[in-house]
Amino acid sequence: MPKILYGLVILLMITGCVSNIPAGYKQCPLISIKREDARLIQLVNYQDNYEIELVGVEGFCYFDTRVKKEKAVITPLFKIRKLRNTDESDIHFQWFTNTIKGPPAYLGKKTYFVEVTLSKDEREKEFKGKTVEVKIPADMMYEFEIFAGLELSKQEKKYNQRLFDVDLGYYETPDSLQNYQTPIQ
Repeated sequence: MPKILYGLVILLMITGCVSNIPAGYKQCPLISIKREDARLIQLVNYQDNYEIELVGVEGFCYFDTRVKKEKAVITPLFKIRKLRNTDESDIHFQWFTNTIKGPPAYLGKKTYFVEVTLSKDEREKEFKGKTVEVKIPADMMYEFEIFAGLELSKQEKKYNQRLFDVDLGYYETPDSLQNYQTPIQ
């Protein structure tokens, strides 16, 4: 009996927390990551050394009183795997934010550089990149879409398309394979 009572109390607490979310709540910023831009196989000396993935983002919006504009704060979440043993320990790559619809003053692509080090015995590492800010129009806060992804050359995109992507959900609906939105944590 005490277990049932304890379970009911926990259920009521969870229900109370969920019910505090206002109906019609909208997420800001609205960030999309295309699957073809979320993964990079980095070649060093013509060999597969690292797989780099943009696995998600953390973010929120706020009003910057200094410049009197709405801004989205975005922190990328990366995962790096060594694909073979190597003495190389420093990994350099780029990621981007891109806005393509909205007022002209808010459109454009920005590229950010990332440098990370893996120790010799580390096989994979998850980490947060540096936080960036993106201006967003106040009247479109909840509809203004920001695309994020890894910066890939034409050769890297071509190479990625030849590889089998074991992380992609092949049994999902065809619509969900085109774009997916990452949950903002």
